[in-house]
Amino acid sequence: MELKFLDEIYEARMTRNSTDQKKLSYTDCGERLYLSLLILELLRQYPGSSKGIANGYAKKTVDNQNYKHFRMHGTDLYNLIYFVAGPEEAVNKLKDPAAALALRKRISFPLLALNGYLHKIASGGTVGTNSELFMRIENMLRINSEYKSIRRYLVNYGTASIRDKKSVTTKLLFAARAKLRNSDLISYLEELSTNRDLETSMVKDHEPTISIPDQTPTSNKDLMFYRYIVGPRNLVGTKKFLDMAKAGKSVPSPFIASYFPAIKLLDDIVKAGPGYITMLKALQKRALQSKK
Repeated sequence: MELKFLDEIYEARMTRNSTDQKKLSYTDCGERLYLSLLILELLRQYPGSSKGIANGYAKKTVDNQNYKHFRMHGTDLYNLIYFVAGPEEAVNKLKDPAAALALRKRISFPLLALNGYLHKIASGGTVGTNSELFMRIENMLRINSEYKSIRRYLVNYGTASIRDKKSVTTKLLFAARAKLRNSDLISYLEELSTNRDLETSMVKDHEPTISIPDQTPTSNKDLMFYRYIVGPRNLVGTKKFLDMAKAGKSVPSPFIASYFPAIKLLDDIVKAGPGYITMLKALQKRALQSKK
């Protein structure tokens, strides 16, 4: 009876149908996978129902640990792992399969270590510190600094002050509401926060809700075409600008200067008016179609 009950409550909602899957990029899946693990890490810190939920959810996720097939009745975490680390054809279900596959081939996901972590949670035993596993996942999936900060607090959650516990829980709530709004985990995080009074108004919500497109580093082939716009002398700086901008990092002024001819080109077209902008968009559409 207990196992049947667990099957009913831990069931994918966010990844269940093809429409929802097509809204996700590979980068989105990696980010949501990571946030789901952070929620499990927080839930297991609290004895009683929250830890029991973490145990049951981890067990349901890891029961089919090869992740070779999409499972409508699996957990959202299971299906996110399937998209990120399952067979390459899994990315065909996502928003931009070609871009997703390019990223998938670059990633060596620590699946064995993750399964070990989930098994420990499922057993209800001592899990210990998991900093190394989380950092490996962060590096593979290029997790942003804000979520890394949440992880650092969770690793030492047991000794944290009440103020810090409220702060990190509130940040995780904001992230979950933006990125995991329809997931099968968010209600348990909300319940824990309410019961333990862990949400604080002292933390501001800066979470973007948009999907993050899949970006790969600029190839040498693509870079060589940039010489027609920025000039040969600016190619190295242009590559630095593109890679840092795609990663969401601040770009030093010398690299901006290298890329500035491309910025001026776009600015000149925009200033020419709507007709030229329409032609530019049509040209972009033709360029994207030529890559297929």
